[in-house]
Amino acid sequence: MKALFFNKPGIENLIFGDYQLPHMREDEVLVETKCIGVNPIDYYTVTGIHGENGPAMKINPYPHIAGSEISGIVKNKGERVNNTIKEGDRVIIYNRVFDGFCKYCINNHQTLCENGGMIGISRNGGFAEYIIVPQQNIIKISDELDWELASGLPIAGLTAFNAIQESGLKSKDNLVIFGGSGNTGLFCTQFGKIIDAITISLSTKPWIKEYGADYVLPIDENLKEKISEITDGAMADVVINSLGEKTWAKGMEIAGKLGKIITFGVLTGGNLFTDGRLLYNKQITIKGTTGGSVESLLNLIEIIKGKNISTRIWKRYSLEDSRIAIQKVFDKNKEGRIIIENY
Repeated sequence: MKALFFNKPGIENLIFGDYQLPHMREDEVLVETKCIGVNPIDYYTVTGIHGENGPAMKINPYPHIAGSEISGIVKNKGERVNNTIKEGDRVIIYNRVFDGFCKYCINNHQTLCENGGMIGISRNGGFAEYIIVPQQNIIKISDELDWELASGLPIAGLTAFNAIQESGLKSKDNLVIFGGSGNTGLFCTQFGKIIDAITISLSTKPWIKEYGADYVLPIDENLKEKISEITDGAMADVVINSLGEKTWAKGMEIAGKLGKIITFGVLTGGNLFTDGRLLYNKQITIKGTTGGSVESLLNLIEIIKGKNISTRIWKRYSLEDSRIAIQKVFDKNKEGRIIIENY
């Protein structure tokens, strides 16, 4: 099959060419990829470093194929795969590798599996014509769900959905979203509006209002005053901050009394300075989240039925040009998702 792969970390080491499709086990499924989202985690995998000044990534196997956000069609399956999965099924791939029996898995926390990993990191991913995954990672989707939106659900969609759920966001709560124009930011805005929260998206991109944001504000020296004005001094009930180090102090400032700060990313660095006085005086709760469970992904698919949920596509690339797609992940002119099409 054709694939984008590398033998050692580094963008310069990416190769597009023939890759031997591995042997499929009895409990695995062969999927022909249709749409693959390109995310920061893919860039980190290829470069071998997780985030700005972060730790080394543990990549397996080599040569390695990255790509963790995948939609496609079932082409074949092992003998032990259950009868609910059939050739021709339209599917997305739950991107967490999990054993299903550790203390975290049995409590529906597959992202914390003691023997787990991530498709695209601890096993080959989707920047290829085909991918082989365990049957437990196969999530069937309807014909009505288009490939583009479907591919965005396992990472960006599920991460945002889980973060909103864990925050306890309620109707009329003030929701502030750092990184509002990013994939997860747009999903957070739309999920916030489903709950009927007042959504304040932090970005310089005015088009975010098209996705339901009530307010779009730049991150500047006047941010605290603007949030105070919008909320009549109550400040944010929930702050979603996936940017990390360089915006963390501002997130603490704009959180209201009994506010919650949810984080699932450190795009600007992982050293999160926290003023303890703000933490205890306002009784702020800080919670880390990542991805979500299989059950949450199934729930997400049901919730978006009949809802006007969408993603914004900035660039489309073929598999052959997928190296360029990865190089564009942190482009300052980026205005939406980057996808790879294998139609």
